[in-house]
Amino acid sequence: MREYQAVVRVRHPRFDLAVNPDQLDTVTGALVDYGATAQLWPDVSEWTMTVRVPTLYDVAATAGRAVRDAYALVAVDAAIVRVDAWQVAEWDRAQEEKGN
Repeated sequence: MREYQAVVRVRHPRFDLAVNPDQLDTVTGALVDYGATAQLWPDVSEWTMTVRVPTLYDVAATAGRAVRDAYALVAVDAAIVRVDAWQVAEWDRAQEEKGN
């Protein structure tokens, strides 16, 4: 398995997770194994998470499913609209080469 960092953008019309603390706890708890953190806005959330999968091609399906399933726990129909991903080791190596 390789470690990838993923950013998952989620659309959930007429729902703001930031003003629903119990639901936020449930969704965040469901994503704890991914070390997920979120930026929250009305109707849209963006989750940054670590995903361990065999290839880059598996990241969107795995991360998207995890986020969608977490929202389902609070009865919110969430649509995954974008997943960006990169391999952590390659990112670290590139940062070292740049001197960051």
